[in-house]
Amino acid sequence: MKYQRQEAGVPTSAKSNRGASLLELLLAVALGAAMTTAIVQLFVVNSRSQATLAGQARMQESARMALDFLVRSARGAGYFGCAANGQIANGLNAGWEQLAELDATVAVEGFASVAEGGAQPRLPLRKAAGATAFKSHNRIDASRLRAGSDLAVFRRADVGSALATAMNRDTEPIIVADDDGRFDRDDFVLLSTCGQAALFRVSATARGSGQTTLARATGSGPFANRAGASLLTAGTPYGAVDGPEGATASQLLTEFYFVASSRISNNRGDPIWALWRKTSTAPPAELVQGIDELTLLFGVDTTAADGVDAPTRYLDVNELAALPTPRAVRTVRFAVTASSVDVVTADEQVLRQTFSRTVALRNS
Repeated sequence: MKYQRQEAGVPTSAKSNRGASLLELLLAVALGAAMTTAIVQLFVVNSRSQATLAGQARMQESARMALDFLVRSARGAGYFGCAANGQIANGLNAGWEQLAELDATVAVEGFASVAEGGAQPRLPLRKAAGATAFKSHNRIDASRLRAGSDLAVFRRADVGSALATAMNRDTEPIIVADDDGRFDRDDFVLLSTCGQAALFRVSATARGSGQTTLARATGSGPFANRAGASLLTAGTPYGAVDGPEGATASQLLTEFYFVASSRISNNRGDPIWALWRKTSTAPPAELVQGIDELTLLFGVDTTAADGVDAPTRYLDVNELAALPTPRAVRTVRFAVTASSVDVVTADEQVLRQTFSRTVALRNS
């Protein structure tokens, strides 16, 4: 029988179960720490990359939405039915120059950013000397505007409703085919045919049998109907003798676009800029967050007499304002600077990028 040799004083079972040495433990800890550090760094880099990509995607989406709003309004600017804007009669007490929310003689305008309290009667601003607005609480708050950003204004007529009966005299009622209750009190309506058009304020409505009668009582104040103002400026009826075809009543729309501070802040409490729109006499509404600036250039045909309907110069808002009216604006170039203020890059910088688009005007 063979016997296992045993070292003196050391049991065989103890020797076979001996643990790792201190050096081996230190090496294992170092390797584990290195692997953990590498995994953490990989996670951080990947997280930053994902955040940057998400921020870029949000910027592009915000810019696309903002440009879509602007382009849609620009393409409709100057449409006032088949009547040219120079043929539209003003049936209100105030002159066109006082009716920034309703001026049907200027289809496209642009303004530089104005400071609170600055005089700018062509914009319905709060605390601005000379500015006129139908409802004072629906004005644009100049103190919230983004300094250095432009304001765009586009005017057009909404989809019209045909007259249900012809209007031959000013004393006759204005009756429109209106199945969906489109018109209401205090709407400003453009009554038009291809030969004449006039703006008036609806003082009351009466609905029934798919028709709406639009009353136009006279009154005082800049936005009331002027006493003695005639809608029949060409001396011809609205609608043929045997039917009202070709005569329409439509709401006059003025869309103001501007960049102002958002009603909310980001998750770090930083302010956010946004694209806003005020439509006619309604209050301003926030459209797209993450829009830091709007810049406008207008393509103007300065050689209209040559018969070529194309822009010859691009002017900024101040240069356009210096031109006499009517202005032959043929195109508008929008540049919006979008940002992703809730996402920062590795060097803690907010992501920003400028996007632009040029649109041809159809009706100006």
